[in-house]
Amino acid sequence: MQVIRSKDLLITFALSFGLLLGGIVILFRATDGGAAFTTEQLRRAEVAQHARLTPDFALVDSLGRQIRLHQFLAKDEKIWIADFVYTRCQTLCSALGTVFQRLQQNIIEQGLQDQVGLLSISFDPRNDTPAALYQYQQRMRLDPAVWQIVSLQFESDRRALLDSFGIIVIPAPLGEFEHNAALHLLTSEGNLVQIVDLAQADIVIDLALSLAHQRKAR
Repeated sequence: MQVIRSKDLLITFALSFGLLLGGIVILFRATDGGAAFTTEQLRRAEVAQHARLTPDFALVDSLGRQIRLHQFLAKDEKIWIADFVYTRCQTLCSALGTVFQRLQQNIIEQGLQDQVGLLSISFDPRNDTPAALYQYQQRMRLDPAVWQIVSLQFESDRRALLDSFGIIVIPAPLGEFEHNAALHLLTSEGNLVQIVDLAQADIVIDLALSLAHQRKAR
């Protein structure tokens, strides 16, 4: 009887170990060799390895001019640092605005206007009309030569926009939103080439310049 029990325990242990090993292998593959343990980290790692061509959304600026995203990016041979906001936001978007104000100042001080640009894209076209964009532009003291804000032209494009950049937006009370934030590096061809954490904003201009120099060296 003891021999049978020992044999059963051995079989159970072997099966459990096999399941555990299989789970580890699956986890290793799912997290890109252990390099990413969250969806956000995995998304950033994938973009860093393989640039993604963004969809060509219809946009509108603070003067009511209609333009497509790829057309906007292509008008200047720059690397664009993009964020996603809605102008009524008093929390995270305010922090993003402060970061962009600092980046704008640094770009101007270093004379990098021809190489690096800032682009804020609103995902709230229902409320972020050209008039609302203009008010935001004045409030945040945007220098159009460095930093521009646009909104989606069609609300039906919002889901595709958010999904293509990995932005998570959750409705909040009083018509506001909770959302994640990062800095997205875009080429003039519309390729998303890197996603930088907001905590690393101090190095994002250097990253953009490095990308710009690499492109010129080709």
